[in-house]
Formats: sequence, structure tokens, C-alpha cells
Amino acid sequence: MSKHKKGRKPTSPHGANPSVAAQQKGTQISGAKAVPAPALKWFIVILCAVVVLVNIRTIGYEYTLDDPFFTKDNPNVSKGLSAIKEFFTHAAYYGVFKNHDASYRPLMLTSFAAEKDLFGFSPMTGHLINLLLFALEIVALFFLLRRMFDKMSVYLPFFMTLLFALHPIHTEVVASVKSRDEIMGLLFSVLALWQTLKYTDTGKTNAMLLSGFYFFCALMSKETPIALVLIVPMTIYFFRDVPFAKIVRLTVPYIAVAAVYMVMRALFIESDGEKVRILVNNNALMAATNYAEKLATLLFIQLKYLVLLVFPHPLSYDYSYNQIPIINFSSPKALAAVAVIAGLFVYALKNFKKKDVFAYCILFYGMSVIITSNLLVDIGATMAERFLFSGSLAFCIAIVLLLAKAFKTDTKFADFSNAKNLFMVLSVVCVLYAAKTVARNEAWSSNYALYQTGLETAPNSWRAQYLMGVEYTKMLNREKDPLVKRELYQKTMTVFNKSLQILPNNRDVYLLKGYADEFAGNLDSAVISYTKALETDRNNAQTKNNLGGVYLRKGMLDEAIAIISDLLKTDSLNPDALSNIGAAYGNKGMFKQSAQYYEKAISIKPDMPYNVYISMSNVYKYLGDSTNAQKYRQIAAKATR
Repeated sequence: MSKHKKGRKPTSPHGANPSVAAQQKGTQISGAKAVPAPALKWFIVILCAVVVLVNIRTIGYEYTLDDPFFTKDNPNVSKGLSAIKEFFTHAAYYGVFKNHDASYRPLMLTSFAAEKDLFGFSPMTGHLINLLLFALEIVALFFLLRRMFDKMSVYLPFFMTLLFALHPIHTEVVASVKSRDEIMGLLFSVLALWQTLKYTDTGKTNAMLLSGFYFFCALMSKETPIALVLIVPMTIYFFRDVPFAKIVRLTVPYIAVAAVYMVMRALFIESDGEKVRILVNNNALMAATNYAEKLATLLFIQLKYLVLLVFPHPLSYDYSYNQIPIINFSSPKALAAVAVIAGLFVYALKNFKKKDVFAYCILFYGMSVIITSNLLVDIGATMAERFLFSGSLAFCIAIVLLLAKAFKTDTKFADFSNAKNLFMVLSVVCVLYAAKTVARNEAWSSNYALYQTGLETAPNSWRAQYLMGVEYTKMLNREKDPLVKRELYQKTMTVFNKSLQILPNNRDVYLLKGYADEFAGNLDSAVISYTKALETDRNNAQTKNNLGGVYLRKGMLDEAIAIISDLLKTDSLNPDALSNIGAAYGNKGMFKQSAQYYEKAISIKPDMPYNVYISMSNVYKYLGDSTNAQKYRQIAAKATR
């Protein structure tokens, strides 16, 4: 504690009286002690160095989970910036699945397109850009917190920022290339709020113009920054003594930008009338039989989030059905969630007029997570750690000030000479967070590593079991050693069967199970798997074609022709189906029909594999057409084997 002259009333420490208003009467960023520019640079250097050191290994990681859908496997992004119009007029996944979903993130897609034009697709480049953007975000956050807490010692905003930079809950966002939308959304949100506070303090018009621009960029990166429409006026109210009318004026630009954003969404991804159907496969809350069950379960999920903020272990990339079972309000879990959430909400309301900083943190957190909570609208996920990315900032602010209060620290003058205990505890927490983040980063090095962790952290998730099976199936296809192949096949069937136990009648699992059966040479089992897949989705083209291919290999030519002919009724330009039925007719000795189907297949897809062109050569040989027989044998010599 700093010393005071006798008879002088000591400065009220923020911890003892956590009123923001009492600390925020000035408008200049100086704190009790002005921070020289060189010293400020060292704070920035330390923050950047920590971010890089803790996450440096991610640069060498592979693409994982949905990364390819926004990079190399996205036809629109693969066109580079020439497809920028497509990004702004379609949903985020449209380039891959050709249908609109609820995500609208054109600026994020633009960043990947620019990356492709400049560097080509490379996991290393993608991870490096994410890391650099995260470091930039941390610096911007430090400047924002300094301005928010402008009458506090600079060490407190520094530790708030450091905790945020190191919190293990952010591992997914930094290590997953796809999560650039989260990084960009928060980065532009931080810049927008920073410029708004700057305008409030200085009256410089360019600051307000920049805030509107940054807010628009945030919304073009991710949907969740729309919460700024509420967070901005609340922040001004808590951290500045300005008239209510001015707060309203400062909020108007945000409302205007949000309105433009909503109009763009309505025009480009909602105007076709498509309704996004949320399935239990993606969101376990859809398994609730009534709203009470859904509400009880989603409140419990919010409690789990709070626990992970305090104690981030274990962490998981997946929380799909049925890792978090549906509960009702008779469950102790639901009652505990109601008690904690209600208690926090009551505290925030009770202390709102006092401009209590902890009330601000509670409300900030709630506004940040409510959009992804499934409370207002159903989303395509039950729970995800990335959903805490923005809201965790409130936790990092609160934990620093709670500890300052516990140690009765004078927040205005705190430094290493008078707040050693506080800074020692915060440093220990930062070291623990850093260690956990470094350890957790390793899980994101590859899909195989990530899916292996899922078997431990989400053993009751159908998707965690399924994705491990997908990875095993890929390995099974590449494996040449019969003994290793047999062992891999057993592992594959174990996780696929466990997935089906959790979520029965899942077409995706049966389809991949059929692939695994084929790769292991178990064609009878493959027929059963593909038939089961068709029972759950009779119109799936891939399943029909695969089943036809298995019939072909088993010599069941009439069955192959029947199932593929049925497929071609609705998908007449499917090149793989056309080549398969061409092979079936060829094996039946019906060479004229075979040649017709083969020719149509290669007219659609010229880069057919080696065996197709060899088969075509043989068909023309049997037809007595030596010219075409020789032609396709020469093409086969250049084709992929």
C-alpha cells in the first residue's frame, strides 16, 4: 500500500470500492503515474513476445476440422479475390455446400482469398496469419483497457490483457485456421470501442468515423459483434461521466451500421426463403422434448462455461450429442446453474446505478455469450469453447480487480513496489495458464491428434467417435501391411459402432463404415453398411454409387446397374456413377452401352483415373475399334494410377 500524509483520507482502493465512476472522472490516459513512451513500448513487447512464445508451435500445424472448407476445399476462395462478390452475396459455407446457412462472414472469406492470391494455400501461412492477428488484437486490447481504466495504474490493464492472451480457453481460436472469424470479429470490436471512447474523451470526429468502420468490419467477420450495440453505451455509462443524451448519440452510429448489416443478411442469405434446419447431430438441445428441458440444459451449459473460465480443464474440441445429456429443472445441475446465473444477474442489476465494475463485467459477459447460448435462436452447435472468446475478457478484467480487492491494493498507484503480493499471484496464474495453453496446443497439431483427445474428453459424443473413425478409415486406405490393416479395421469398427450406439441410424456413420469395410476387403459388410445408410437417406447419391461399386466388384452386375440407374435418374451428370455403370455393362459384354456411358463420364470429368481409361481401351478393343482402343491406352499411360 502506498503511504499517505497523516490526517489525509487515503485514496479508496478500487478493490474496496469497486465503483467505476469513482475512478473515471478524468479524461486523459495517464493513471496516477504517467507511463513514459519507452516503458509503454516494453509492455507491448512483453505482450507480443508472450503471445508468440506460447503459440509458436501452431505455425507448423496442419489444417484441422473445418479449416479446408474455408481454404483449399472451398471453390470460391480458391478463385482468390476475383470471387469477392460471391463472399458478400452468399453465406460462409455456400462455396462448399451450395446452400445458405446462417453464417455470413464475407470479410473472413476475403482474408483467405487474399492469402491464396499472395501466398497460395498453406497451413503454415494460415496459422502464421492467425497468430499475427491475435498478437495485434492483444495490443489493441491493451490500449482499450488503458483507456477504459484511465485512472488506474497501467499494470492492472496490462495483467488483464496478459490473462486474456494466455487463457487456455482460447487455444481453439488461435490454433484453428477457420477461427480467424473469431479473431477478426473481436479485433475490430476492440478497435471500434477504443475509438468510441477516444471520441468521448477528445471529440475528434475521425475517431467516431473509425469506430463505425471498425464495427462494420467486425460484423462482416462474425455475427456475434452485434452485441456492441448494447455493450458500447453500457461501457460509456460505466466508464465516463457523460449525459444520457450523449450516450444515445454515440450509440446511433452503431445502430445504423447494425441495420445495414441486417439488411445485407436479409438480401443475400435469407431472401431465398431457405430455412436452416438444426439437427440433433449438430445441436444436442434439439433432443429436448419440451422447452423446459431445453432451458434447463442450456443454463447448465452456461454454468459449464463459467467453470471452464475459472478452471480450464478438461478442454475439448467437441460437445456434440450426447456428451451433455438433456436434463430438467429437477436436476441438481440445473438448480445450481439457476442459482449461480440468477445470483450474478441480481448482483449486476442491484449495482448497475453504482457503476460497479463487477456489474459491468457480468453484463458484458452476458451480452457477449447470449447470441451463441441457444437462448434467443438455435445455432448449429451445443457448446464450443470458441464461443467464450469475447466474453472471457470480462472474466479477465474481473479476476484482476477481485484479487486487487482481496489484497486491498490501491489500484491508482499499484506497482511492483507496493503490490507485490497481487502481482505475484497474477504472475502464477499467468504461468499456469501458459503451461496449459502450450500443452493444449499440441492437440491441434493434426486431425489425428485432435480426434484422439476427443475420445478422452468427449467419449459420449457421437461426433468425437465418428471423426476418429474417419481418420482411421483414411489410414486404413493407405495401409499396406495386412496385420496393421486388420488392427486398424478393428479400431475403426469400435469407434463407428460406439458412435451408432450414441446416435443410432446415422447415415454419415454408416456411409463411412462402408468405406472402411471396402478398404479392409470386407465387401459383404460394405453392402450391409451402405444398405443401412440408404435406409436412413434413400436419396443420397454417394451411398447409391458406393453400393453400386461394391455390387460391381462382387460380380452382382444386375444389382449394380439397377442401383446406379436409379441414381442417374436424379443425377444424370454424375461422372463416377456413369463410369461405374459403364464398367457394369462392359463386364456383361454389352460393350456398346458401356462405351456410351464411359464417353459421357469423361466428357464431364476428363481427369479420370488410370483404370477407367484402360477399361475404355478394352471396351473399344472388343468392339473392334482399334483407333479408340489405342487412343485411350495412350491417355491411360498419362493418367493418375
